[in-house]
Amino acid sequence: MIIDRKIKGALPDTKLSATALSQLSATIGTPTYVNAALDLARLETGASFISMFCQGDRDTPLLVGTTCVFGQRRADQAAKAYLRHSADDRNSALLAGASGLGDFLTLQHAANITSFTYRRDCYEQPGIAARLSLIRRTASFGLAVSLYSSTKDGVFLSQMQDRATAVLGLLLATTERHVAFSLKGKTWQGQDIQTRLAVTFPALTKREREVAAMTVKGRTAAEIAKILGLAETTIITHRKKAYRRMNVASLRELMATF
Repeated sequence: MIIDRKIKGALPDTKLSATALSQLSATIGTPTYVNAALDLARLETGASFISMFCQGDRDTPLLVGTTCVFGQRRADQAAKAYLRHSADDRNSALLAGASGLGDFLTLQHAANITSFTYRRDCYEQPGIAARLSLIRRTASFGLAVSLYSSTKDGVFLSQMQDRATAVLGLLLATTERHVAFSLKGKTWQGQDIQTRLAVTFPALTKREREVAAMTVKGRTAAEIAKILGLAETTIITHRKKAYRRMNVASLRELMATF
């Protein structure tokens, strides 16, 4: 089975207890968040794996976090395989904005994947039977949270899909906050700068993000102008506007936020 549809209207309510919500919220921005998210998802849906990816100025998605009940090694194996085969995966296209803006739900059973190497590397070897994902694409960035059932447990039952969608909606919202919090600290190394800017400073326009990201990477206004095919004075104007939106007055202050 393969499902790919845009969510219309509000996502269903998880109706979780205040205690469960507070326990998950307490881990936002910490290294334990991904494990707490899987604990909640496993209790509510029976999922054995979880992964979170963000899409910014890279050609491939950026891994926010992943884990599974069978050990971190197997979760990392699946995530690395996904990054190798991201061009074959519908989620990557949705993260990049191929279907426009909005929330998208995808369901994929391993048995229905036509690419042998993709199915083998991403599903059969790590022991995954199915994946249910919720992808949010905004004008600034894309974010995907996926739950996976193991081959031991079998695919997600149809009656569980609505519940899983509600849980994914909650996890998507908390993951968005987790990304914003963790990027302000030192949780990520070598991260996608435009993604950081998009999540932390959503008021920036696309051009302002591009200019700010290149500025953080050490490029001068003249170098940025050449890359983007714009006048140097235009780049300086975009940079000034970006600084105002981020409430910084100089490159030094901007770097301090990173």
